[in-house]
Amino acid sequence: MKAAVYDRNGDPEVLRYEDVPDPVCPSDGVVVRHGAIAIEGGDLINRASCTPPHQGYIVGYAAAGEVVAVGSDVNDRHVGQKVTSFDLAGSHAELRSVAASRTLWRARPVSGRGAPTQ
Repeated sequence: MKAAVYDRNGDPEVLRYEDVPDPVCPSDGVVVRHGAIAIEGGDLINRASCTPPHQGYIVGYAAAGEVVAVGSDVNDRHVGQKVTSFDLAGSHAELRSVAASRTLWRARPVSGRGAPTQ
C-alpha cells in the first residue's frame, strides 16, 4: 500500500509517499481502506517538532473509509461497513489497522431537511 511517511521532523519536504507493508488486523481491531483523511493541526505540529518513534512513521490522526478486515474478538463491526477512525498515527495511508473502539459508524442513513445527499 502507499502511505505518507517521515523519518525525521521538519518542514513538509521530510514527507515521502512510499510503498509500505499492509497492516495486520489485530484481534480487537479492524482494517479500514481509506476514502478520506484529515490533515489536522496536530499532524502538522507533530511532523514539524516531534521526532518520529521509528523509521517510516505514518502520520495522521483521523480518516474515514470502509472496513476490509475484522479481528476475531470484534462483534460490532463488519466488512463493508463505513466508519471513521481516530488514533495517534496511521491515517495517511491507503489502509489502517485500528482498535474497533476507535471507530465510529453511522447506524442508519440521515434524512430530512438539510441532510447530506449521497
